Amino acid sequence: MKKFAIFVLLALLAVIGYQLLLADDAEVSTLKVSELAERQAQASDTLHAQVITEDDLPPEGTRSLFDHLIKEHGSLPYPFDELLDLVANQDRDGRPATTVLIPNGRSLLKGQANFKHPRLLAVADVRQPASDYAFDQMYRGRLFMGFVEDANEIEVISYNEMAGRFEFQLVKDYGPDLNPQIVYAKRAICSTCHQSGAPIFPVRPWEETNANPGVAELIKGHHADNDNYFGAPLSVPLANPEIVDDMADKGNAIITTQKIWLDGCGAGDAGNSCRRSMLKLALEYLWSPGSFNPSSAAVLEHLQLQSQNWPSEGVRLANGDLANRNPLTEKPLGSPLWLFLKDLFGFSETAASLSEKSVELGLTEFEKLPPLRVEVDPLMPRPPKAIYGPDSLEGIYGLAQMLSENDLRLLEKHSQYQLEAVKAAVDSEVLVSLFEPLPFRRIPLLQALLTELGAERLPDSCCHTTEGMSPPVADGAPPLAISQGSVLEVFETYCFACHRGNPNAKLDFMNGDSEDEVLRRIQETSEISDALDYERFAGTAKDGKLMPPANSRQRAKLDAAMGAGENDLQRMQDAMPSLFDF
Repeated sequence: MKKFAIFVLLALLAVIGYQLLLADDAEVSTLKVSELAERQAQASDTLHAQVITEDDLPPEGTRSLFDHLIKEHGSLPYPFDELLDLVANQDRDGRPATTVLIPNGRSLLKGQANFKHPRLLAVADVRQPASDYAFDQMYRGRLFMGFVEDANEIEVISYNEMAGRFEFQLVKDYGPDLNPQIVYAKRAICSTCHQSGAPIFPVRPWEETNANPGVAELIKGHHADNDNYFGAPLSVPLANPEIVDDMADKGNAIITTQKIWLDGCGAGDAGNSCRRSMLKLALEYLWSPGSFNPSSAAVLEHLQLQSQNWPSEGVRLANGDLANRNPLTEKPLGSPLWLFLKDLFGFSETAASLSEKSVELGLTEFEKLPPLRVEVDPLMPRPPKAIYGPDSLEGIYGLAQMLSENDLRLLEKHSQYQLEAVKAAVDSEVLVSLFEPLPFRRIPLLQALLTELGAERLPDSCCHTTEGMSPPVADGAPPLAISQGSVLEVFETYCFACHRGNPNAKLDFMNGDSEDEVLRRIQETSEISDALDYERFAGTAKDGKLMPPANSRQRAKLDAAMGAGENDLQRMQDAMPSLFDF
C-alpha cells in the first residue's frame, strides 16, 4: 500500500512538472483600457482627424441618431422591449430590430452579464417608407444598442450624420424605479476597443451569442416560463448574428468612406474638385449599377484628381472584426499548475461558469477580471482589412451607399429621370461650399440638389439640425443634489424620467444645475398645473392631459401612493404658484 502511494505521488509530481514546463503557451493580453485611453488622446495630423474630432461631446449643432430618435418620440421608452418596439415602428414593414444575446462577452459590462441576465445586443436593420414630403432617416449600420439588465445601462453607438462620425452614449440608471439619463461616454475609453470609431462584432460562427445552441440552452435554463428576454428570442438562427455582423461592416464602411472623402481628395481646389467628381460618379453608379463603367473617361479623370492628394500611406479600410470565441469551452487564463489541480479534482471552470459570478464593476474593477488571450482581446490593435491606393474606386461605391433608396427616387422624380440634369446640378456654383473639406453631409446636399432641380417644396427633415433639442450631457456630469424634505424629491420620483435630460428641449423643463434653478423652471412651466389637476380632469375627455402619462410606471406608482393616502400629488400641486399670487 505504501509503495502504491509513493507511486501515485511520483506520477502526480511528474504530471505537475510537465504542466509547469508547458506553462500555458497562450499569449496573455496585458493591455489596460485606462492606459490605452490615454494614448487615444493623441491626435492624428490627417485631414480626417482635423475635421472629424474625437471630443466626447458631438460638435456644436450636431447630434447622434439615437438622440434624434428619442427627441422625435418625446421620451425614452422603458422597459427595453418598448425601445425595441420604437425601432420597429420606424420600419416600413414593422420589422423588429435584430437581436442576439451574449451572456459572456467582451464589452466593458461583461462582468455584469450572465446566462440569467445576458447582454442584449440590438441593431436597427430598418428601412423607412418612401415619401415625397420627408427625407427618410437611414438606420442600417447606424444604430446599435447593448442593454445589460444587471448594470441598469444601455451602451449606444449611433451615427452622427452632420459630424461624419459615430457617437458613443450610455443610458444610465435604466431600470425599475430609476430615472434614466442619456449621456455621451468618454470617447477615448470606447475607442480602445472600437479602434476605428465604429461598431465591432465577432466573425462567424459567433459562438458567444445565443446562435450557439449550447449558449441558448443555458439561457433558457433561467427563463423556463418565457420564450424571450425583453422581446429578444432566447434562441436565434445564425441569420441573426450574420445581420449584426453585416450592420457592423456597414458602419465601418461609412468611416472609411468619410476618410476617402477627406484624406483621399485632400484640401484645396484639387480636393474640392475631387469630391465633386466623386459625388457625380457615385450618383451615376447609384442610378444604374449594372451599366457603370469603371474604365470610363470620367472615372479616369477622377482618379487623376484623386492621385494629387492621396496619402502616401494609403487609406485604411476600418476593421471591426473580432476573432470568434466560445465561452463554453474557453478556460480562464492563470497558473497552469492551479488550473491542472482544479481539473484533476473536478473543480475546473470555463469562462461561461465564471460569468455567473458577476459583480458590479467600474473601470478599475473591470481591469481586474481575468485577462483574455491575445487573439480574442478587442484591446489588441487590429490590422486594416485593406489599404486603398489612389487607383481605388471604393470612395465612389461607398458614397453611393450613403444615399437611400428614397433619395434616389426623389432625384429621379425632380430631374425627370435625367442623370445628366442631376450631374449639372452637382456642377452648380451654388453647391460649391458642399465640397469644402468637411464631412459628407447627406441632407444639406440633397436639399441643394433638389433646389437646383427646381423642386417647389423641399421634403421635411427631422434630424439634421439641433433645433428643439436640449444640450448634450457628458458622462461624469454631477447629478442634481436634492436636500432632504424638498418637494423636488417628489418631482424626481414621478417626473424626472421624462423631463430631465430629455433630448427634446420642449420636454426638458426640469433640467438645471441646482435645486433653485430646477424648482424655478418647474414653477415657470404653467402647463404643469393642468397636468396635475386630477380633480378636474380625471375621468373626463381631457384625462390624457394628466401627468405622469396613463400606463406609465410613474403613473402606477403615483396611483398606488394616492391609494395609500400619501400626499405626493398635493405636494406637487402646492409647489406650483397660484393664479392669484401677486
